[in-house]
Amino acid sequence: MATVVRVRKWGNSLAVRLPKQFVEQRDIVDGSAIEIDDLKTVRAKPRRRSPYKLKDMLKNYTRPPKDLDFAPVGREMA
Repeated sequence: MATVVRVRKWGNSLAVRLPKQFVEQRDIVDGSAIEIDDLKTVRAKPRRRSPYKLKDMLKNYTRPPKDLDFAPVGREMA
């Protein structure tokens, strides 16, 4: 099923707004590179997911001691 979209002026360029359903099905996000081939096929590079997880990054974190003093030590402004 074809979807009709309009080309609009955006600054000095022309732009096409992609429908939400089209974007979600192809995992396209802001900044994704897409390739348009003869206006017949649109290919989107898949979104890169971060290999890091917050849980893993924080597993060795320990809280600083409560008696740690963060008072200015020189001519810093407080």
